[in-house]
Amino acid sequence: MTMRLIKIDQDMDAASMTAMRPLFEELADSRSDVCFDLSGVDFLDSSGVGGIVFVFKRLRERSLKVSLVNAAGQPARLLRQLKLEFMVGPSPQAAL
Repeated sequence: MTMRLIKIDQDMDAASMTAMRPLFEELADSRSDVCFDLSGVDFLDSSGVGGIVFVFKRLRERSLKVSLVNAAGQPARLLRQLKLEFMVGPSPQAAL
């Protein structure tokens, strides 16, 4: 199984997610697993979580996976609070 590694190098808030919407729509139609590298994300809000969950639900319909790696600080705390840590892994290789 192939996996697309997507490195996000900006906050995932309402403004940035508007700009990234075409990417997330493309990823939702992917034919491979998707791994988001969040090492460049210092802030994650509901818009960013919504984008991740959107891709997750669409890929799950085709038995594909979404994983998140290198989440730290506020994004990691928010993902834990929202019980989304099942998607979080230490590295892209571990996500396979």
